[in-house]
Amino acid sequence: MYHSVPAVASAHPNEHQVPVGELEDQLSALTEDGWQLVGLTEALSRRDADPAARVLGVTFDDGLLDFRNAVEVLQRVGARATMYVPTGDVGLRLAPDDPHGSRLSWSELAEAAAAGVEIGSHSVNHRTMDVLPGEELRTEIADSRHQIEDALGLPVRSFCYPHGYSSRRVARAVAAAGYSNGCIVGRRIASSRDDPYRLPRLHVRPGVTGDAFAALVRDGEPGVAPHVKRFAAPAWRLARRTAVQVLHRELT
Repeated sequence: MYHSVPAVASAHPNEHQVPVGELEDQLSALTEDGWQLVGLTEALSRRDADPAARVLGVTFDDGLLDFRNAVEVLQRVGARATMYVPTGDVGLRLAPDDPHGSRLSWSELAEAAAAGVEIGSHSVNHRTMDVLPGEELRTEIADSRHQIEDALGLPVRSFCYPHGYSSRRVARAVAAAGYSNGCIVGRRIASSRDDPYRLPRLHVRPGVTGDAFAALVRDGEPGVAPHVKRFAAPAWRLARRTAVQVLHRELT
């Protein structure tokens, strides 16, 4: 799981920014080690056909403008990937120093797709899906898919939950909207036991190269944090839902 791919490292390190040089080192190391680097939907299809295949799904979130740097890397190393786009932000242009980052336009997304990138949905407005009421949830999930398909003329199979927040209810809504898979953050290696609509990913941070990067792909993220977050998710969801309800009452 990647987000921003700046041309040079930031003076203020950000865990969501992996400079283009590091990205190329990481993906090159994987291809040299025999991994097939593809988008998430293709990775699942290949594993279904051959469970022993050395396949790795590469994903990018948020549709950031500097993904154009990543596309060049993907082409150089012979890899593909999935880019998850919040459709409400497509084409947004901000000042270079704005921390939110400018976003790819529809024409730029079409160019990425032509280069072998799967375009997936990241909802319309990048809201936390698991605290939304039913109709708003369905709108965020279904409208984003239709918008991408209408703009690019391509099928949209994969959904990425904004901020990684999901639930069984949300996963059912994603399936009902016509997607074939969905991914969270998870910070662990996916297995055949995982729900295909709630697949975990490994968060690649800047500076994780060489042996550390090889260990990440082989063993998953270190420490107990990924496991603690998984077990704490229901309580944290309840707290966030309560906060949303309180805010709604105050506004009305």
